[in-house]
Parts: sequence; C-alpha cells; structure tokens
Amino acid sequence: MGFFDKVKKFFGGQGMADVAITVIERQPADSASFPVTDSVLKGTMVITGKQECTLLATKYEIWLYIKTPEGESSFIVASDADPDPNTSYSDNCLKMPCPVAVGQVITQPWMVSDVDLCAVLAKNGYPDPNAACESPSVRLVVRCIADVEGSPFDPSAEVNVRLTPT
Repeated sequence: MGFFDKVKKFFGGQGMADVAITVIERQPADSASFPVTDSVLKGTMVITGKQECTLLATKYEIWLYIKTPEGESSFIVASDADPDPNTSYSDNCLKMPCPVAVGQVITQPWMVSDVDLCAVLAKNGYPDPNAACESPSVRLVVRCIADVEGSPFDPSAEVNVRLTPT
C-alpha cells in the first residue's frame, strides 16, 4: 500500500463504501462500447456500505484520455450528479441525503447528457471522430463517485469504455 493509499484509508471515504459500475448502455460495464457521436451516456452504479455513513449525492464523469508524444492528457467531456438535495425524481429513486447501513446495497441508475466527444477529439488532432475509435492513443473513461458526508476522499469507480464508429 502506497503512502497516498494509507492517507486515504486514515482519513476515511474509501473505507466507508464500495462503488462499482455494473452497466454502461445496457451492456456489462467491463466490456461496454459507446458510439463516438452519441450525446447521452447511461449506466448503473452500485454502492455497498462498509460503515454507517450518509450518502449526499452520486456523481458521474465522462473523460477522454489522449496520448501524445509529450504524454497523456485528460479532458472532462461531461458530468452530472443525482439528485438535487432533498429531491427524488420518483418514489423508487433515492432521496438525498441517504443514510447507508453496513452491508446495504444501493443500485443507482444514472445518465449524463451533452456528451460531445467529437468536439474534444477535434480540438486534439482528430477531426474525424471515427478515426479516433481505432486509435490506441484515445480512451474513454467513465467515473462514478459516491459523495459521502465527512469524507475528503469519496469512494469511486472507473471503467474504460470502447469507442465505436458511427
């Protein structure tokens, strides 16, 4: 365990809950693909309580990583969070803040709109987004975060998603 991992464990967060991304676009997350020109990305995250805590929100981020001769650069393409404090979209959705018990499993569907991969790719040397799909220098990463009260290091999960041409 590295120094920063020890600091994270000492300050909490990562030990309060586990986060997993289970579904991306109705596909298993570990083998999911996403069309490069689509503007909405959906999925499901699962939060498992390891300690009693309070879940304040769930957050979702879409990142593009592009390797160049100078190194790899990261670009946040879009992000969102659910739900607004003290709001529930329906009776079967979470209402935040949400108490989480040890061993409790919360399944949270999510959606990020206004995903514009083409714009980020064009600004970084890929005017044809379909060409970027075949490049080993380009990768799409989805990150889901459980915003846990009192935690400086919120539990999160990431998954690489394969880009497909349109």
